[in-house]
Amino acid sequence: MRSQGSSGRKRLTGLAVGLVAVSGLLVAFTGPASASPTRAILADVTTTTVAPTTTLAPTTTTEPASTTTLAPTTTTVAPTTSTSSTTTTTTAPLIAPAPSSTPWGLIALIVVLVLAIVVVAVLLAARKRRGVEADWRRSVIPALSDAQLAREALLSGNAVSESAEVRAAVSVQVERAGVALDHAARSAPDPDAGTVASSAANSLRGLAFAIEADRLLRHGSASPTGEQLAQADQARRARTGELNTAVARLSTRIGSSPRR
Repeated sequence: MRSQGSSGRKRLTGLAVGLVAVSGLLVAFTGPASASPTRAILADVTTTTVAPTTTLAPTTTTEPASTTTLAPTTTTVAPTTSTSSTTTTTTAPLIAPAPSSTPWGLIALIVVLVLAIVVVAVLLAARKRRGVEADWRRSVIPALSDAQLAREALLSGNAVSESAEVRAAVSVQVERAGVALDHAARSAPDPDAGTVASSAANSLRGLAFAIEADRLLRHGSASPTGEQLAQADQARRARTGELNTAVARLSTRIGSSPRR
């Protein structure tokens, strides 16, 4: 639009300049007489002539670019919790039986372990008892053998011999066997074995006492009566029977055959 206006103004200017030139030529050829009308025309032309258009160069305005650095804005939006009140209708499901929480496997394992411990303890106790029994038997066999030899010495008549040395030897033999049986009774593995060994020791000493009482009655300063002799004989027989029973029981207890 600006370029079209400028070209129009240039045309008008050129036309005015041409009219002036033609007027000058007419003045020159017609002379002064005709100068007035021409001047009037020229004046009119000059009056109506559009002022020359001044073309202004486009003005370029350079504005300094302004650099605006905006700091990053961090906007923290707090989470909004919307709680809506709703009515929920819940139908209770059928409750299935809950699995048993009892650790049966662990209980079974503990029971097995306890039984194993008990079995091991019983086996160890039995083994220990057999060991004690074996040791006791080894100590009782010589004592039983001494008791049997002492019983034979008492019943053979050596206990009523005229020789004091023979009678003393029999007494020493009886006492040695009795002490051995007493030791066996104290070290017995159970009360029954101790009772059997103690009974054998007491019966051996009882028989030796009965035989010595009968000897003293017969060889005393006063003659014994028949009743006294009968009582002494009865006591000797009773002590002999008791000793035989005790020796048999002890022999059975240690697993050996009794000697008659």
